[in-house]
Amino acid sequence: MESGGSCGIPAAMKTPKTPKMPKRLERVYEGPETLARLLSVSGSKLTVEDVEEEFAAALEEGTPAAEVIPLLWEAEPRFKSAELARQTFSNLLGLWDLVSDDVVGELVMPDQDPTAPLTPEFVDRAWLELDGLSDRDLRRVRDRFDNVQHDLAVWTFERLREASPTGQELALDLAFETWWVCERARGEKGVPRAFRAALDAAFADADRLSEEPEPALASLVSATLWEQAADEAAPLPEEDIGRIEPVLRAARHVLAPRPAG
Repeated sequence: MESGGSCGIPAAMKTPKTPKMPKRLERVYEGPETLARLLSVSGSKLTVEDVEEEFAAALEEGTPAAEVIPLLWEAEPRFKSAELARQTFSNLLGLWDLVSDDVVGELVMPDQDPTAPLTPEFVDRAWLELDGLSDRDLRRVRDRFDNVQHDLAVWTFERLREASPTGQELALDLAFETWWVCERARGEKGVPRAFRAALDAAFADADRLSEEPEPALASLVSATLWEQAADEAAPLPEEDIGRIEPVLRAARHVLAPRPAG
């Protein structure tokens, strides 16, 4: 290892070979009748046809699913159980994928300037591609993260010692996924190694670093944290969101490309 080595690695960090949290929600569309029922019982006034139109417009504008789906309800959605919530979002994401195929074709990564902040469309597609990896490919990518970004993984864990186990595990997964999306856009040589000194400096300079380097990634990370906070099986304590967001923001500052000059 170039920095950090294996000294002082907590036991929880010694086997991060596969994501600690369950794989993100399945994307399965069960048909218009099922989705119509789920929308109705959760309090949405939209029809399935309305949702399809909203999705098509968003895809043409390059707006990610994470920003569109919450707008399908005028107020907070009402779910009688965690199972119904998961089924609803699973169906909505499955429908999003079907509409996406019609609007933009099969899964093709959109153009992305490697020197510019990631676009919402690129981030959404990259996250979908990551979710679609086989278990074998996911383990292989995670192994490379553990090697290449060893400091980032250990630093994230250490910065969140006061967070809940759910918060620690989710933050580690999000750090991994943030790195993967950045590398997907910029290649192996286009993403710097996040060494401890740089991470500490970015974290300490949070007030000075007022500009978010990757707004699209920040938006999706925030949505994921709040989604987990609403999960009945493994809820993320809301106080953990305030702990996790500045840690991952520092990571994005280090992983983002430096402007020329």
